[in-house]
Amino acid sequence: MNGQRFLRASVPPWCVVLVGFALPASVRALSLAELRAQAQQIAAERARLASGGAAGAAAEQALIERLGPLVLAFIDESDRAARAGTEEQARDALRPAFESVREPLEAIYAGRSGLLERQARAVMDADGDLEALYETPEWQQSQAIAARALYYLNWLNFYGARLYEGQRRRALLEAAERGFSEFAVGERGSELLTESILGRGLCYLELGNHEWAARDFRLVIDEPHVSVERKAKARLALLESYALGGTPQDALRYSEALLRTGEVPPEDAALVRFYRLRALFDALKQASGREAEGYRHEAAALMEQLRAAGKGWTDRVDALFAARVEDPAQWIGQARTARAKWSLARSMLEKGDSRGAAPLLTELLASEAADVKPYRAEANYWLGVAHFKAGEYEAAAQRLDAALADAKPEFAAEAAYLRFKALEALMAQPATTATTGARYAAAMEDFLRAHPEHPFAHEARYRLGEHRQAQGDFQAAIAEYAQVHGDPGFELRARFGTLQCQFELLRDRQEPPARAALLADIGRGLERFWQEVRALQDKKDRAELPLADFSAKATLLQAVYLSLRRTDADAEVAALLADFARRFPEQRELLPQAVRLRLAALRQLGQFGEAEREVTQHAAALRDDPRRAAIEPLAGSFVKAGAQRKREGDTTAGQAAERVALQLYEILSEADGGTDDKRQLTVARLYEATGNLDGAATLYEQILDVHGTSLAALSGLARIAEVRGDYGAALRYWERFTTIAPPGNAPWFQGQYEQARLVLAAGDAKRSCAILTALRPAMPGLADAELRRQLGALHQQACG
Repeated sequence: MNGQRFLRASVPPWCVVLVGFALPASVRALSLAELRAQAQQIAAERARLASGGAAGAAAEQALIERLGPLVLAFIDESDRAARAGTEEQARDALRPAFESVREPLEAIYAGRSGLLERQARAVMDADGDLEALYETPEWQQSQAIAARALYYLNWLNFYGARLYEGQRRRALLEAAERGFSEFAVGERGSELLTESILGRGLCYLELGNHEWAARDFRLVIDEPHVSVERKAKARLALLESYALGGTPQDALRYSEALLRTGEVPPEDAALVRFYRLRALFDALKQASGREAEGYRHEAAALMEQLRAAGKGWTDRVDALFAARVEDPAQWIGQARTARAKWSLARSMLEKGDSRGAAPLLTELLASEAADVKPYRAEANYWLGVAHFKAGEYEAAAQRLDAALADAKPEFAAEAAYLRFKALEALMAQPATTATTGARYAAAMEDFLRAHPEHPFAHEARYRLGEHRQAQGDFQAAIAEYAQVHGDPGFELRARFGTLQCQFELLRDRQEPPARAALLADIGRGLERFWQEVRALQDKKDRAELPLADFSAKATLLQAVYLSLRRTDADAEVAALLADFARRFPEQRELLPQAVRLRLAALRQLGQFGEAEREVTQHAAALRDDPRRAAIEPLAGSFVKAGAQRKREGDTTAGQAAERVALQLYEILSEADGGTDDKRQLTVARLYEATGNLDGAATLYEQILDVHGTSLAALSGLARIAEVRGDYGAALRYWERFTTIAPPGNAPWFQGQYEQARLVLAAGDAKRSCAILTALRPAMPGLADAELRRQLGALHQQACG
């Protein structure tokens, strides 16, 4: 059984008129905080009454007398926010006041209606006389208190529902609708009945039952004796029901009539225009051609009128425009004022149309009019965003500079971040000036100084360290990297950047203690780096982390570190870098460096066969490496290793080392055409040493074609001719060699020796003896002891 049914028996004569009520000045002056405090005090008094037994009727009546003005004050404050267009913004402030007033009022109503229900049930269970119960003073007193509480509660629930969404909102509206229906009976023309019908219609409107709402509003409007204030409110509500009910033409006709006749108070004219604006947007969906253009023209004018009514209306209009207009570009011709252009541009940006918004923003910023000033900073920001999205990074950076020149704009953090990203994109372009680098560094420094808690501060901090590192300021880079926190990927990048900088600093640390300390730091850093890599590999959300890239680079650094830290680390380095291409297939840029480091280790280990296989397998990577200049000294080291092994009597190992060297030189020659004379000569000697006599002869001849006085080429061709058994050609080469070599120096003696040796080998001892005898006066000037010994031995053979 519902206690509300007992309220139908009579209509209390005490009810006030909520539309156009006269609120006492003492209450009207209350702030929401004071209103809430008074309501909480009343709730506490009511709780004390209830805890002491049955609350006295007179006491509860007095509490309602104090709660009533608070309800009216709350409604007044709600209406004021609605008329100003700031209802959404005022919600958070209004909710606590609403709940504080509702609590004691609901408690009084629930207590009295519950008492009525219990009394009625007791009479019915005893088959007693209900009519007699209704006549008792106790019943009528409780009924009057419950009805009075419900009267205020209805309007409080209706206005409070507008502060919530979802189930809470619906429950309050349904409670208000039931309560208004309790009073919407009785004698036609009474103020309470008319007001209740209006309240019920407003509930229907909020619940989406527009047809029933419109019916109730018409009943109020058609009532002859209804007050001017209440009739105005009903007209406004009827217009809203048309605007929300899918009948835009009815809303257009009715709003036009209201504005023309002035049948609503001046303070509600903005609401009428807003509902008309909504209807225009709805009508546009079915219109085309001149009719659509007319609707847009009027809508643009209405928006300007509403924006002039204050910020609350500006925000509501902009939100409505953004929600209802699918193609803002159609409205460009209607934007006349700075505010209209700004709102239109913002709407286009929110829909992702940066290209369409840019001309509007540019036009806006080109104006020096006073009404542009409020939008200048943000327009520069959004134009910067548009340029950034279009890849126009210099223009974006300049616009964002202008946006940030204003004092503390609300978008400063995002503008500063985007400026840094625009300059970062400029830095990635091939031609970068020192000025751009300075701007880039300054942008990051400004961003980090002003917004250290920004979600992407870690990114800027890392990029600043990266920039310092690129400039060679390794200590400053390490300091920046140490401050990178908040993102595992960037923290790992910073850790690796620190290691790179420390390796660079090793170049300048020649003092053993300082060098040893830095190497120790590097060792600890590498160990910590690998720990973090392993930890990240175990995470499920590591898809965006370039762990393979980091692992490959760290592997190289580990190899360098081992080679610098220990003299016996070659075997460990070679093992660490084995199968690098298979383990890190995506790291093609790093492969040549890994191959070079491994080759150096294999050379030290004397594993020339493995080195030969390494070069053969990765020849293409070495050839295509932009840093292939590092190959030549490596090849030279294998030449020296081969010569050393041959001197030690290990011809097999020596030849293997020379084959590695030859492969490396051939890679260089393929990459750059082999035009270097010194390298050509080295390759020719390696061809000769490894048995490729044709290749060696071809290169020696090419060198002679360019440099006819090349002693090395002549001696090489002489040796090849002798190996082939062509002693005459060999002798001619040595004769030519001797005529070119300066008399008295070691090559000249070498040429004379080779001639004498070949002549003797051909059986002409007399001629050989003559050559050697002619040399004897010059022999004291020969410093090469071994050659002196050879000449003496040959002289003894030839001259007897």
